Amino acid sequence: MAMHEYSSHSTLNYLSAFLDGIFIVGSVAACDFLLWGDEGIPIFITENLQYKVMAFVFIIQITFYYFDLYEVRSFQHRTKMGLELLEALLVSSICLGISYYFMPFLGIGRKIFLLSFVMIFLLTFSLRFFSPWITKNGLFKERILIVGTGAWAHKIAEEIRNNYPDSFEIVGFVDEKRENVRKAI
Repeated sequence: MAMHEYSSHSTLNYLSAFLDGIFIVGSVAACDFLLWGDEGIPIFITENLQYKVMAFVFIIQITFYYFDLYEVRSFQHRTKMGLELLEALLVSSICLGISYYFMPFLGIGRKIFLLSFVMIFLLTFSLRFFSPWITKNGLFKERILIVGTGAWAHKIAEEIRNNYPDSFEIVGFVDEKRENVRKAI
């Protein structure tokens, strides 16, 4: 289990959390339809639908957050990210199982539960697998202008380049000395 570290909260972090929420709800709906077909959709005909969906999405996304699966840096190491994704889904399934034991009205059924976890893994892994290629175009990068050209400015620039290459783009440095204009740093 990864320790929670500093988060850059880039646009891609929020986008991946939003898409994960859609994938989670979509997986449950798709599994429900695959298992029950046109006969009826038992999950979506209950009076506690909003609580079931909220609990399911909330617990899974909280575990993804604590396993740092919304950090863009973790997308680069695909094997490690895949294992952390499996660990997060295992922890969330345990948490959901405990919550279903104490609040049975939140249950979605064993078949749908298991099948939806497989679909959630496949969808969220594919999102994280392909996101480095998506981010290469710079669409989700936040542009940064660093004030100063001293040692601290170099240290900040190095930190950004090493740890957040897909999140931030350094557009330049600002300095009060005229001789540093258009000088490579």
